[in-house]
Amino acid sequence: MHSDTISSESGFSLVELLLAIVIMIIALVPIMDSITSSFQSTHASEENTILINLAREKMEDVLAMIFVDVAVSSPAGTPTALSDTVTVFGETVNRDVLVALYDGNGDSIPDSDLKMITVIVEGIQQETLMADF
Repeated sequence: MHSDTISSESGFSLVELLLAIVIMIIALVPIMDSITSSFQSTHASEENTILINLAREKMEDVLAMIFVDVAVSSPAGTPTALSDTVTVFGETVNRDVLVALYDGNGDSIPDSDLKMITVIVEGIQQETLMADF
């Protein structure tokens, strides 16, 4: 005797499986874009931190010097002989040091015992005053 019953198997068809995969890919693309953006932002922050630390290091070197040994930029606004280059991750980075006499008392005449020290590293600029007191 032949049975005409149709067996009912539950499960996913190939079309359903492909549809589920497509939906998962569509959902994962924005997440992967967000992760990539996060990595790029982290890398940029790391580079910025390194440049800031290089500027601070150079500033500390200059401030450790004797006041009279820190020559004023000539012509004004040009890097001094204290400027140097360093290599970071295989790239050469300039550390420019600019020195100018500073008017500390507001009389529009720069004081000979007060210098504005500016260190510039790849667009990162730090300034401080150095006094001979």
